[in-house]
Amino acid sequence: MIHEFNPRFVVLNVKHFDTITYDDGLKSQMYHRRKFTTKRKIFFICPKFIEQGHNDIGQECMTLTDVKMLIDEGYEIGAHSYSHTPLETFDSLSKQVEYMTQDTEACISWFKEHIGTVPTSFCFPYNNDCDEVYRAIVKKYKFTELFGVDRIPVETLPHN
Repeated sequence: MIHEFNPRFVVLNVKHFDTITYDDGLKSQMYHRRKFTTKRKIFFICPKFIEQGHNDIGQECMTLTDVKMLIDEGYEIGAHSYSHTPLETFDSLSKQVEYMTQDTEACISWFKEHIGTVPTSFCFPYNNDCDEVYRAIVKKYKFTELFGVDRIPVETLPHN
């Protein structure tokens, strides 16, 4: 799992991983998309960040043109919620469920409108599937491959 791309990541040995995931749709990921030879790369896009031009901590994000370029180049695009709001923001499980449902529907609508298709992969914001509640919700919307806490942050990998 990679968020903001750091040039020091290039020296990491990631060949034994079958998939590299990029979260949030950050511009640095676009610039460095060819740095790893791993066969499968998934760019998890958060539509709100694409629309704003930055993520929730101010990092520059890709444009819609960038996302379409990734698709044209054969990269896989996944959904990363619409707004990437931390679930802890909500004071009850019912409000979390309401948010997760509405946010997932907004995410799907955005992909249909701007990309013309909906990804089959979904990555939980902050890797939080809310004790599998979020997982159950997104499965209703036909997401077939779900990513969360099982991913390894690139920052924790040993250097060669």
